Amino acid sequence: MTKKHSPWKNNLEFIQSLKPEYDFSSQTNPEKPNYLNLSNWAALPDKDGFHHLSPDEVPQKNNKEFDVFFIHPTGYFGKQWNSSIDNTSAAYERTGSHLATQASAFSKTCNVYAPYYRQATYYSFFDIKSNNGSNALDLAYSDIADAFSLYLTKHNHGKPFFIAGHSQGALHGQRLINEYISQTDAYKNFVAAYLIGYILPTKYFNEMYPDLSISKSAIDHKSIISWCTGIEGFSRSRAKSLFRTSDGWILEPMEQSIVCQNPFSWNQQHDWVNDPNNISIRLKSDKLSLADYHATKNTHSKLSIEAISGLDFESRISNNFLLETRGPLIDKIKRFANGGDLHNFDIPLFWGAIRNNVQIRAEAYVK
Repeated sequence: MTKKHSPWKNNLEFIQSLKPEYDFSSQTNPEKPNYLNLSNWAALPDKDGFHHLSPDEVPQKNNKEFDVFFIHPTGYFGKQWNSSIDNTSAAYERTGSHLATQASAFSKTCNVYAPYYRQATYYSFFDIKSNNGSNALDLAYSDIADAFSLYLTKHNHGKPFFIAGHSQGALHGQRLINEYISQTDAYKNFVAAYLIGYILPTKYFNEMYPDLSISKSAIDHKSIISWCTGIEGFSRSRAKSLFRTSDGWILEPMEQSIVCQNPFSWNQQHDWVNDPNNISIRLKSDKLSLADYHATKNTHSKLSIEAISGLDFESRISNNFLLETRGPLIDKIKRFANGGDLHNFDIPLFWGAIRNNVQIRAEAYVK
C-alpha cells in the first residue's frame, strides 16, 4: 500500500517547489511598467474586461460618481521573484479571474481602476530567513505606488474613491494608505478601504493611520474593513506572516488582534449572522483551471460569474479574530479549504454583501 502524505506535508512540498533558484537582484527585475500606457491597466472604466461582470444585472460602463483603486491578489506562482507583465502568461490570465470574482463587486457603484504590476511570487510570503521575499514585495509595491500616483493626477478628477484589494493586494493596500492617503491631500476624497485576506494587527493601527478608524458600521467613512475567512473552528495559532509597518518589514503571528468585520453585519460583534440579500458567486470558464498553480500559459479562457443558488451560510467573528462560517454552502466547498482556510473564498462568498455595502457606504458619504 502506498503511504499517503498529510495535506500539510503536501502543502510544504508545493511551497518548496516554487522557491526561486536565485536570490533577488535588481539586475534581473522585469521591465518596469509605464502607467501612461493603458495596456498596463488590467481594469479601466471604459476598458472591456471581467470587472464589468455581474450574475444578475446588465453591466453598466457609464461614468460613476465614485472610483475604486483595486489591487489584485497573487496570481504568479513562478520561480522568479517577480512576474513580468506578459499577456501570454497564466499569471496575466489569473488577474482576469480576480477581476471577475473580486473587482466586479465594486463595479456597480464605482469606476474600477486596477493596474497590472510586477507581483511578488507566491513563495515570497514563505521566505522568512532572507530578504528576498520582502524585496520582491517592495518591488511589487513600487508599481502600485506609481499607478496610484498616476491615477490621482490623470484619472481621479476629484472624485471620492475607495481602495480595495485581496491577499497580496490587501498588503500593498495597507502600505499605500499609510504612505499616500493618511495625512496627505488624498485623504479628503478617500471614502474607505476593503483590504481583505491579509492580517492588519490592531496594535499598529493608530501608528500607521492616525487619522483613520477601524470600521464599526455599514456606513463608516475614513475607515478600513478587513477579514480572513475559515470554516467554523478554524485556527492559525502557530502561523506567522510578513507584515509591513511604518518602519519596515517584520514577522507577525497571524492569530492576534487584527482588523476584522463581519460582512453580514459590518460590525465586530461575535454573533452568528446570515444576510438574505447576499449573493455568493462562482467562476465559470471553458478552459481555465485555477487549481493548476504550475500552469504557465494563458489559455484565453472565456470567463463568467454566476450566483450560487439554493445554498446559504452564516458567519461570525471568532474569539481569535477570524471570520468563521458554517452552513450548507460551506459544507459544499470546505473540501477545497486548506486545513479549514477559505482564503480563496474571502470575496466570492460575500460578493453580494460587498456590492450592497459599497453602494450604501457611497450613498452615506454624499449625504
